[in-house]
Amino acid sequence: MHSESTAQFESRKVDHIRLALDVKNQASGQAGFERVELLHEAFPELDFSQVSLMHRIFKGELESKPLLVSSMTAGHHQAVDLNGRLAEACQRHGWLMGVGSQRRELRDSSARQEWKEVRRRAPRVKLLGNLGLSQLIRTSTEDVRRLADSLEASAMIIHSNPLQECLQPEGTPDFAGGLKALEKLVKELGLPVIVKETGCGFSAQSLSRLKGLGVMAVDISGFGGTHWGRIEGGRSQPGELHHEAAKSFANWGIGTVDGLSEAVQMSPDYEIWASGGVRSGRDVAILLAMGAQVVGLAQPILKSALEGEKELDFLMSLIEYELKVALFCTGSRSVEQLQEKKVWRWRKV
Repeated sequence: MHSESTAQFESRKVDHIRLALDVKNQASGQAGFERVELLHEAFPELDFSQVSLMHRIFKGELESKPLLVSSMTAGHHQAVDLNGRLAEACQRHGWLMGVGSQRRELRDSSARQEWKEVRRRAPRVKLLGNLGLSQLIRTSTEDVRRLADSLEASAMIIHSNPLQECLQPEGTPDFAGGLKALEKLVKELGLPVIVKETGCGFSAQSLSRLKGLGVMAVDISGFGGTHWGRIEGGRSQPGELHHEAAKSFANWGIGTVDGLSEAVQMSPDYEIWASGGVRSGRDVAILLAMGAQVVGLAQPILKSALEGEKELDFLMSLIEYELKVALFCTGSRSVEQLQEKKVWRWRKV
């Protein structure tokens, strides 16, 4: 495994934030939302005030809005205030929050102080821990449990990012034994385990390999938003191996909408969550209508959080309002009704 210093780690994480805000690292308009339409109901037969966003997830065990601030960043000096601001906003709005990779905590226990500060600022927020699959393979369940305990997590996310690890100069593209490690974690951790990609999506073959492992949910995290292959390529100089290879993989991935459609058709034994290029409450409604139980947003949330608390609150309120409008205008009182009524179809070309 490549060993990097704390300074190198922090520099990489700061690079990630800067490059995630660059439009050229966004696969904008390629998630597939333009190919789906929600069916307008001219006679909703309910009042707008009756629309509720509360929704049961984790197979009915947890009630929450179906909205997630997807995992972004952790383990560096800028992350403490940023994650505190995000956690406070999620607590106010009732959203779930996925934290950035907790990888640094595996070798530096002082990194746990970040989550103590976040918990101080937002004691009631529902946090989801996060570790990469290539790290999980070499990490004991007890150490993963310590990561979850450090932030009082409601669940643990394990992210798989093979393209990013290949194109990252400090990457660890070591995934042999990943499924076995996942199965072991599910059996031993004592918390729900969520598996996610990081913007390249899951094929039907990949999804089928997760059946029977006991994971609680799979976030398809499809192509259409922040592309980590482009970001890692941007961290190298022109003419260097990683930079040039990243050009060939700039459009690598399975689109969010196509990936979700395929996943739902498989009738998996885990919940399907969705993220990747979500930019509005209408996008959220489309993914929920198609069968996602939770929808995640990252880059737009990051951008508004860096602008300030007021801007972040406005964006989250806007997403919720747009989602409620979509429910109302399809005659749906709840997310469950939106899904039961089959209110979407492929748009005719």
